[in-house]
Amino acid sequence: MTTSETGTEATAFLVMAQNLRAALSERDELVRPYREYYDRAHDGLQLPPRKRVKIAEEFVRAACRADHFYEERVEEGLQEYRRLMNGEIESRY
Repeated sequence: MTTSETGTEATAFLVMAQNLRAALSERDELVRPYREYYDRAHDGLQLPPRKRVKIAEEFVRAACRADHFYEERVEEGLQEYRRLMNGEIESRY
């Protein structure tokens, strides 16, 4: 493996890691308000059970949406990694 190949692989890996980090941050930002609201409602036993269930349902839905978004972002990061690596392989031939 040449220095150029090593640099390309390292660059592709760092780009993928950066995309993963951004996806994690975005996932957390999407879920945070629902998680915090759920935590407050869970601690507040004075709320009627029906209201707590509704808040829990909103939290679960938000977490599922955020997970779906996260999975898409991870896949995009892997595709970018493959694109960068394939570009290096193709440029050698």
